[in-house]
Amino acid sequence: MNIRYAVFLLLLTTSCDFFLPSKKGGFRAFDTIVDFTKVDVSPAFNRCRSLSEEEKSKCFREEIHERFAKSLQEYSFVIQEGIEEEVLIDLLINAEGKFILKNITASKDVNQQLPELDSILKSTIEKLPQIQPATKRGIPVVTQYHLPLKIQTE
Repeated sequence: MNIRYAVFLLLLTTSCDFFLPSKKGGFRAFDTIVDFTKVDVSPAFNRCRSLSEEEKSKCFREEIHERFAKSLQEYSFVIQEGIEEEVLIDLLINAEGKFILKNITASKDVNQQLPELDSILKSTIEKLPQIQPATKRGIPVVTQYHLPLKIQTE
């Protein structure tokens, strides 16, 4: 009986940490602060995939501007006055790497003189290839781009 009391008192006086797994190998520390305004890896066209992150971002911007410029050069526009405006195209790139048009912002002057511009831009976006999506912590994420498009005509 005395031995039982001694074991019971011994158990009461020992720390509860004795029974918990050690912190060295049992638990993983998690970083709980995540900056959702930036991605770890930018979206990329096939030709840009092997570049460094900074070069990949620059390559992406150049490639998308080239594709829009080529598409617009295929059309002949008849205008009454010269235009020197900027059209803002809001694009989403979903987690599968597909482009989605969110919004086109243009001035009244551009909309009046180039009414077919919206449909041309929409068809250009539909023709864009599927790309490698942006990733955050190795997970594909949706990204949004504001693409300024300068329109200069005489």
